[in-house]
Amino acid sequence: MALLVQKYGGTSVGSPERIQAVAARVARARRRGDDVVVVVSAMGHTTDELIDLARNVAGHDDCVHEHPREMDMLLSAGERISMALLAMAIREAGADARSLTGSQAAIITDAWHTSARIVEVRADRVRETVEGGCVAIVAGFQGVSTTREITTLGRGGSDTTAVALARALGADRCEIYTDVDGIFTCDPRRVPDARIIPRISHDEMVELAQSGAQVMHARAVDLGARTPALDIRVLSSFVTGPDEDDPTRGTLITDDPMVREDQVVTGLASARGYAKLLLHALPAGMRTPTEMLGALADAGVSVDMVTESPQADGRVLLQLTVRGDDLARAREIAAQVAARLGGGGAMDERTGLSRIALVGRGMSGRPGVYAQAFRALMDAGVKVEAVSTSSISITLLVPSDQEDEALRALHDGFTLAAQAEAPAAAAVAG
Repeated sequence: MALLVQKYGGTSVGSPERIQAVAARVARARRRGDDVVVVVSAMGHTTDELIDLARNVAGHDDCVHEHPREMDMLLSAGERISMALLAMAIREAGADARSLTGSQAAIITDAWHTSARIVEVRADRVRETVEGGCVAIVAGFQGVSTTREITTLGRGGSDTTAVALARALGADRCEIYTDVDGIFTCDPRRVPDARIIPRISHDEMVELAQSGAQVMHARAVDLGARTPALDIRVLSSFVTGPDEDDPTRGTLITDDPMVREDQVVTGLASARGYAKLLLHALPAGMRTPTEMLGALADAGVSVDMVTESPQADGRVLLQLTVRGDDLARAREIAAQVAARLGGGGAMDERTGLSRIALVGRGMSGRPGVYAQAFRALMDAGVKVEAVSTSSISITLLVPSDQEDEALRALHDGFTLAAQAEAPAAAAVAG
């Protein structure tokens, strides 16, 4: 007998038929003797529809900032609908079930409305429900604050709920069911020969999630990585037939990824909507980037990449990469700081840029990775606007109209399709 925590996303519970399919899978697990805790997202586009409803009632688009408490009350209703319907369906499938809201399940958060963070999970009621022979169905994405207010966890919140519950309960398995077959080497809509990654480390998955891979949220993976590490399996809820209950399908996020010696890059991720700000003729020295970055941070502008280049007159060119929707604010703040520092040069900008990340533990300390990436992009005629790096990633800024070409060139250049397929047998054996 195992204790399973299963999370089902919005598409997995997006219709009565999909809810019945989930209920059938859960009921089979109960018949095998497993205890099951299910975390559910809102059905389909329910959250988007509730946001649109709030905008129509308020008469403007800024409901999150103007009415954060009430938005949490409103948005938490979506998951409550899913959990109640799934409880009914599981009972109809022959197993007992009880639904619990985030507050009933004692998901305790901080007091930050619309993007709260979990501070504690008091899982006593969930544990009592399971020990009583019921499937516990918990509304994802929500909790109750230390000030006894309903809160929501922001994007990817149901993933975070599932991982937090799995840790608190000491679950044997944490399974994230979605509408794709696992984590791919790249978005298969962009790169047709992308393949499923059988095993990936927590730190690699965090980098991919932060860089645009949308299958799993970075906060949830980061929570799973904490000591002792929690294995998380990502798999499709749409698979039917003999493979439906195969516990080895999909992608396992683990601290034992069994990386091959010749595997340099594990996967690619990309995101559009970036811009680059170029600030000319700024004074040299640490004061310039320190004051510039501090002022932007104080204004709520996140800077993704920073490059400083010396100029012939002894001054410097500072290049900052920001989200496109932050560009106007960044430009305003940068002009103010440049004037205060005594910068008298021009300010240029580039828009319509995409951020591409190459992620892999195998690149750490390995020479030639940069050269291999740039050679692949040069051969494909892709222009690189900026570069940054971490111990397991290289991030490139490219024109958005060349994003697909860049992804295909890098995927082919590092033979990711072949590398993803090769460890599959070892992953099953492990």
